[in-house]
Amino acid sequence: MTPQSNTAGDARVELKQRLAEAKAQRDGTLKELDRLREAADKKFWTTVQASLDGAYHGAQKDATEVLGYTRDHILKKTKQYGK
Repeated sequence: MTPQSNTAGDARVELKQRLAEAKAQRDGTLKELDRLREAADKKFWTTVQASLDGAYHGAQKDATEVLGYTRDHILKKTKQYGK
């Protein structure tokens, strides 16, 4: 029969491997989510900027009502993700 300590040692190694794999998978998924979030933000704010460029007088006020952001926030984000 194998000693108890070898079984415990093997179990520790297996546990560490499984946890490392789970962590690596989670980190990869979170990195992909960050990439997708950045792409979605860029598309959104580019669309907002294109919609407001040359729009009618008062369009920014209407945009704040629809989007739920302040004019300053919209300005910052459209500059950040702008053309």
